[in-house]
Amino acid sequence: MSQIFYRIFVSNRISPNSYASRQYSLVMIFAALGAATFGFFFFYNAFFLHYYTIALIDTIGFTVSIASMLFLRRTHRIKLSTFIVTSYFFIFFVAFTYFNKNESFGLIWNIFFCIIAINLNGHKKGLLYTLALYGCIFWMAHEGIGVWQQGLWDKVGFFRYVFSLLLLAFVVYIMELALYRSYTKLQKLAEEDELTQTYNRRKLKEMLQTEIERSRRHETSLCVTLFDIDNFKNINDTYGHNVGDEVLRHLARIVKSAIRVNDTFGRWGGEEFLLILPHVSEEEARIVCEKIRFLITQTEFEKVGSLTCSFGVCTYTPESNFDTLISHCDHAMYQAKNLGKNCVSVFVPK
Repeated sequence: MSQIFYRIFVSNRISPNSYASRQYSLVMIFAALGAATFGFFFFYNAFFLHYYTIALIDTIGFTVSIASMLFLRRTHRIKLSTFIVTSYFFIFFVAFTYFNKNESFGLIWNIFFCIIAINLNGHKKGLLYTLALYGCIFWMAHEGIGVWQQGLWDKVGFFRYVFSLLLLAFVVYIMELALYRSYTKLQKLAEEDELTQTYNRRKLKEMLQTEIERSRRHETSLCVTLFDIDNFKNINDTYGHNVGDEVLRHLARIVKSAIRVNDTFGRWGGEEFLLILPHVSEEEARIVCEKIRFLITQTEFEKVGSLTCSFGVCTYTPESNFDTLISHCDHAMYQAKNLGKNCVSVFVPK
């Protein structure tokens, strides 16, 4: 049973511990619940109650729910799928309230919208969707005072309804806000190197694998660079680890200021750093590394003075995979060390 659930509602293309993975699963789950609910009430309204207008709305809801699941599973466009599911539920609840007019306490169904909207869209956008729907619902409910339920719908019932929906929306909003902050904090801990405030090895592996798959799929260029600080052990031995840590932090700031937004940079381990450069040629990658190398040599590091780094560059080929790229970068970096350090070496296949 759990394997079936995993296959349907969990994406194998998104990091399982990420907020995006949660959103993907929620869209699939709410769409599936919507399909089941709309399907059931189509038969109930069409064949038992003979509410054909509501049955038609249920039919459209069932179709949109199934289509949303298939679309998301095929494209992984979470934001668009979320918008489609939320918009239809919005339209459904407005139309249902307009036609039902609280017959058989139909207004009670509207309590589910804030749960759907806020969970799918996040606390900010979800709250806006919820307040927009509530504005429409409250207006119709107010106009229905003394008319709906053969005149039994009164002001007391209206104000109780308004208060209960707003209170529920507030509770769901607070819960989603707390959950979002927890996810953000956990994701930061899982992906970020605490010392340098850059990506850690785990996240770099994930990002490099993603770029490899993208380059293979779209036949685009990709270069990877591995570099480290020359004679870094001497810095730790001479000045202490606190000074060594500050050197790593300072160097990370220099590199981050010198690369593009779509480049990926992080600490590979110890004094080694990894730089992923999509959509650049081998020569362009070499130029980028030379620029970073020059910036580092021109920087005065506190207590230490000047530093140098050795760079190893390799280029993605159709035969490349994660392990070969890292191995080639490592080989090129040690070649730079053998050439006297403080230089950029490009891997040349034998």
